[in-house]
Amino acid sequence: MSIVDDFEHLAKELHDDAEGLVREVANRVRQEALAHPQHFFALLRALKPVLVTDSIAIVTRYDDVVEVLEHDEAFSVSEYRRKMRELAGDFILGLDDSPAYEREVSILRLAAPRSDIPGLAAFAAAEAEQIVSQAPGQIDLVDLSSRVPARLVGRWFGTPGPDEETQIAWTLALFADIFLNLQNDADLHTAAERAGAAMRPHLDSVIAARKASGQAADDVLGRLIAMQGDPATAFSDEEIRTNFIGLIVGFIPTVMSATTLAFDALLERPDALAEACEAARGDDDEALRACMWEAMRLAPMAPGVVRRTAVDFEVAEGTHHATRIPAGAVTLAATQSAMLDGDVLDDPSAFRTDRPSHHYLHFGAGMHECFGRFANAMQIPAIAKAVLRRPGVRRAPGPEGALQRNEQYPTRLLVSFDA
Repeated sequence: MSIVDDFEHLAKELHDDAEGLVREVANRVRQEALAHPQHFFALLRALKPVLVTDSIAIVTRYDDVVEVLEHDEAFSVSEYRRKMRELAGDFILGLDDSPAYEREVSILRLAAPRSDIPGLAAFAAAEAEQIVSQAPGQIDLVDLSSRVPARLVGRWFGTPGPDEETQIAWTLALFADIFLNLQNDADLHTAAERAGAAMRPHLDSVIAARKASGQAADDVLGRLIAMQGDPATAFSDEEIRTNFIGLIVGFIPTVMSATTLAFDALLERPDALAEACEAARGDDDEALRACMWEAMRLAPMAPGVVRRTAVDFEVAEGTHHATRIPAGAVTLAATQSAMLDGDVLDDPSAFRTDRPSHHYLHFGAGMHECFGRFANAMQIPAIAKAVLRRPGVRRAPGPEGALQRNEQYPTRLLVSFDA
C-alpha cells in the first residue's frame, strides 16, 4: 500500500474525527520520512524546498543547505550545547563563533595537525588488515569499523579506554543523545549520563597518569600537556578532558556508521562493488576513496545537521521559493537531500565517481565543518580496503547478510569473502 492509499484509508476510517485524522496523518508522514527519507526529501525539494511548520524548519535543496551551514551567525549550534555541557563540558561543536571558539579550535589544530595523517593512515590500514586477516571468511563491518577508530583514539589521542568495548559503548551512548536524540528520549539520555559519568573520571586518570609519568609521548595528549602554562594559549587538565570527550565521541560512531552504510550501498550495486574491489586490489587509494564517497552520498549516516535559528533569516532570497525562517526555529539542514538535488548534481541517483568534491557534504560546511574530516577521510577507505581487497566479497548468506540497525546506528552487517 502506498502512502497515498494509506491516507485515503485513514480519511475514510476517521472521517468523523478531524483532529484524530490530522494526528494520524502527521504520524504516518513522520514514519515515512524516517523509513524512506530520500522519498520524503524528493517531495519537499519539488513542492516545498524550505518547509517551516510551527517551530521547525527543513531545508532540502543543495544551495539552500550550504547557505544555512555557512551562515553560522544566523544558524547557531546551541541545540547541541546544553547536552554537551551537561555530559562533557563546553566543546567546539557546541560553541558559536566567539573568542572561546577561536581559542579552543586553534589549540586543537596545533595539537592534532594534518601532518599526522600519513602516519595514522598506515596505522589504520595495518589494524584493519590485522582484524580482517584473523576473520574466518566473514566479518561484521560494524565491529571492524568501530574497533579501528577505537584503536586510533588510543594511538593518536593517547587516551585508550579501559578496553575497546567500553570505549566504543561510551561513545555510542553519548553521540546518540547529543546529536541524534531529537525527540529527547529519556532512555537515551539516561544511557548517555551513565557513559559520561564513567568516561570523565577515566580520562582524568589517564591525564593524571601521563603527567605523573613525565613521558613526553608524541600524541595529542602529550602535546596538550607540553603546551600547558599560559591559560590563554593552553588547556587546563579539565579542558583537556572535555575536549577529548568531544573528539572521541565525534570520532568512533561516525566512522562506524559511515563505513558500514557505505559498504552496504556498494553491496547493493554489483558494478560499484566491482569498481571498489578493483581499486582496493590495485592499491588505487584515490579511486577507492571516490567509490566510498559516492557510496556515502547514496547512503549517508544521517539526514542532516541541526541548527537553531538565532535571528529571522530568509533562505534562498531572490528565488521563487524564498522562505523566512523565524528566530528560535529548530532547523534541519538536510545534507542527505542536498546531495540528491538534481538541479545541482547530474543524474543524482546514479553511482558515479567523477563528481566534484564540493558536491559531497559528508562533513558539513562552514565554520563547523567536521574537525576530524581529514582523519576520517583517511580511515574510512582504509577500513573498507582491508575487506574489499579479498576475493569474492559478498553479503553473507541468508538474513545475516542484511544490514541490521536500530534508530540510531547500524548494528550488524556480515560480509563474506573467499579465503
